[in-house]
Amino acid sequence: MDRTQVSAATLYLAAPTATPSDDRLLGRLGAYWRALGVTDPDQVAALSEQALRRMSDPPEFPDPLTGALVAARELLDDWLARTLDLPQRSRALAAARAALLSGVAPDWPAVLFAPPGTARDVVDVLRAAVAEPAPESAPGVMPAQRIELLSLLDPLCRRRRGVSPSSGMSHS
Repeated sequence: MDRTQVSAATLYLAAPTATPSDDRLLGRLGAYWRALGVTDPDQVAALSEQALRRMSDPPEFPDPLTGALVAARELLDDWLARTLDLPQRSRALAAARAALLSGVAPDWPAVLFAPPGTARDVVDVLRAAVAEPAPESAPGVMPAQRIELLSLLDPLCRRRRGVSPSSGMSHS
């Protein structure tokens, strides 16, 4: 018997799923851009098509929708980095994205499609709303402390040891 023809693994593999069409991806991307505040249908379509063109080939993600949404986020990040002169993949860029999505500049889509340098007021509002990123966390040494578990018998045990329930101090 030729065992190369038989594979038990095929029983456990998921059935291949059809990839969503570009129309479906455009629809989902359109919903994404509208959720971010882009209301002009022409701008929604243009941003969605740009995101689809940015998707990596071969796909980086097994799900095309995830890849499309990541491409849309990268498109937004590129615009923010270019507009606010921020380094890519930085904490300052993440803070700028949070400020933008907070709604502080509701007309940001108009600036996205405007010629560079024409809408300084929205850029200034965005810059003012960007929170300073907190410093990187640094591990510290925590002094060892005795842990007393809370129980119903705790007041009785404290009284027997001579510890006042309110002060936590010994009466010796």
